[in-house]
Amino acid sequence: MITYLKRILFITFVNVIDHFVAGLVLNFFIVLPLTFLTYSLYVYRSNKNINSSEAFLVGLYIDLISETYLGLNALIFCLITYTINLYANSFKLFSYLQICLFFGISASAYVGFIQLVENLYNFSYLVLLISSPINILFCTLIAFISLYFPKSLNKSF
Repeated sequence: MITYLKRILFITFVNVIDHFVAGLVLNFFIVLPLTFLTYSLYVYRSNKNINSSEAFLVGLYIDLISETYLGLNALIFCLITYTINLYANSFKLFSYLQICLFFGISASAYVGFIQLVENLYNFSYLVLLISSPINILFCTLIAFISLYFPKSLNKSF
């Protein structure tokens, strides 16, 4: 119970940072989904398979605190959890660059899907095209930080 509370508090903290960063970088047509990447990293680094009910509940919680459409993040979190659990053994064969590309592209898909749902009549391809390389570079930067400073990010939260 305490570990779930720690995870929820950490995700809440990251969501607050995500909203702060989004306010700063949206003027440059960049969307950096820190909450989604944090949850994806949690599922990827977890020793056990995260089930769909936990993913759905965390997604609903993110929907409630971030004031998005109810079920939007829940659906996306279920999909990314299913994908990561499905390819968990394949990820062991991939290099760090391939894993960074996977998470960067999945973050770009998240941005595209969120933009499509929330801004249906004002969809911006420019946001998607600028955010995609930024997300891939951000995931690569996080991977290098975890390689060179293994104690900082490899702890499970």
